[in-house]
Amino acid sequence: MNISFFGKTWIFLDPDKEKLERIKLSCDIDDLVARILINRNVDTPEEVKNFLNPTLRNAIPDPSLLIDMDKGVQRVVKAINSNENIIIFGDYDADGITSSYIVIQYLRILGLQPKYYIPSRFSDGYGISSESIKLAISQNVELIIALDCGINSIEEIDEANKFGIDSVIIDHHVQLRKEVPNAAAVINPNRADQNEIEKSHIKKLCAAGVAFLFLIALQRELRNINFFPDKKEPNLRDFIDAVALGTLCDVMEIRGMNRAIIKYCLKSGRYSIGISSLMKAFNIPKINSTNDLLFFIGPAINAAGRVGDPHLALNLFLAENIDSADRIAMKLLELNEERKLMEKQLLAEVNLMINTLDLQSNNGICVFGNNWHEGILGIIAGRIKDKYKKASFVISFNKNGIGKGAARSVAGVNLANLLDIAKENNIIISGGGHALAGGFSIYKDKIDEFKTFINDNIQLTNQNIVEIDCSISAQCDINKLSETLSILEPFGKGIENPTVCIKRLKIRFIKKIGNGNHMSILFSDEFNKSNIRSVIFNTQSKKTLLDSIESNKDAILDIIGQINQNEQFGSSVIIEDIRISA
Repeated sequence: MNISFFGKTWIFLDPDKEKLERIKLSCDIDDLVARILINRNVDTPEEVKNFLNPTLRNAIPDPSLLIDMDKGVQRVVKAINSNENIIIFGDYDADGITSSYIVIQYLRILGLQPKYYIPSRFSDGYGISSESIKLAISQNVELIIALDCGINSIEEIDEANKFGIDSVIIDHHVQLRKEVPNAAAVINPNRADQNEIEKSHIKKLCAAGVAFLFLIALQRELRNINFFPDKKEPNLRDFIDAVALGTLCDVMEIRGMNRAIIKYCLKSGRYSIGISSLMKAFNIPKINSTNDLLFFIGPAINAAGRVGDPHLALNLFLAENIDSADRIAMKLLELNEERKLMEKQLLAEVNLMINTLDLQSNNGICVFGNNWHEGILGIIAGRIKDKYKKASFVISFNKNGIGKGAARSVAGVNLANLLDIAKENNIIISGGGHALAGGFSIYKDKIDEFKTFINDNIQLTNQNIVEIDCSISAQCDINKLSETLSILEPFGKGIENPTVCIKRLKIRFIKKIGNGNHMSILFSDEFNKSNIRSVIFNTQSKKTLLDSIESNKDAILDIIGQINQNEQFGSSVIIEDIRISA
């Protein structure tokens, strides 16, 4: 068996031939496109047509199919009609910021002035806290609307109830308690008693997506009671860019409603004042793909909550004029650069630790230190996960021996379930999140028990296998191939950019690009009749691959990667792995 430079076994996917021919003929699509769709489990003519041409009308389900949606709408309508004192509690990440923004802005357009509070990850921690409730009490709040948090805040909601404060929870996190909070409404597609809604992929929505459904239902009810003749009716499509950003940054699956939202966002080119100001700050004249949102706009929004004040990001979206938004955008860029420097320094320290570990005998990777910056732990965990393809846990302990941890996972390892079990067994103090990302707290004297727990409860499957969609010829026109594959965009979780293989290539030359952080390699076929341009990004984390390339630069090689088309690199292959040709 031919093992790659990364020690992987390559598996070439081969879809059912009858299914392939049926989809090609009924949907009139290219053979390669049909193969990739089947590989992504989009494998009936109806699914293919809806996938390739998603519309908001067809993809967005009736919001009332969500449990408590109508109750929540009625409670907010009452607050609107009575001009009640409302406070919005959000989360400090991009999903929490965008979901908070669309609800606050909607209420403002109606003429209300809701208060809002985004907790600090350093002083408050995640979600609704007892301090948050005290704040609501002190400000004579009558209604709390919790966004991207609240599903497990039973005690906090009970405390609010004692003071006559109602709550509407709009969340998407997994329900970890047996009961839901005793709120006026708990709207969450991932509450234990909520069924999936056919074709919507409703359980894959981020909080901004759930909040958008809430606004659809709220607007419908306000129309029913004839609210708008004397008032401006908000245009819900103005919020779609924020929902798309929250969806991408929270790494939601790009299917159903999520896909329709993102596709509409990219096609319409309509962006709110916050995103527009960040585009200007980053010198992005036009958002061409999800990468622009994921790798530029999103990190700048998240930087506020990671190394600054999360209200800064929310105020960017709520800015009343361009000048104010532009000033905030530049401040967010500064914070993002500060975050990058801290990340680089901590990653170097963590990598030295990992070099001392026996990775072969560990199913997950756990590293910890004292007084690491809590705002970048999740990024470091993500970098480790990407490099070693294992669930990763990064913990920072304070002087009292209490650690804050961030976790990032790989397919097949559900962090929400894993952390819940650890909490039940008193290994961690608290924890929660999604399947692929989570946070937790732990006492320092529990660290050895936690590492043993990770190793015993993570089952590694197919960690050394790479699945490849197809082989393409070295004589293939990459420009045309990129154009053919563009029908599948936007790519993201669940609809990953296709992995292609090009066999029997020779290296013509290698050069460093991007301040030495990336590498460009020009390949040719073994007869020097064609050229294939390729790029390896973030070479500092790929020493094994680079060493193998240097040792085999005169060999005949196979490469796998994703087709990329952009202004900076042109048409190229983003290399994922290389092996010596058989």
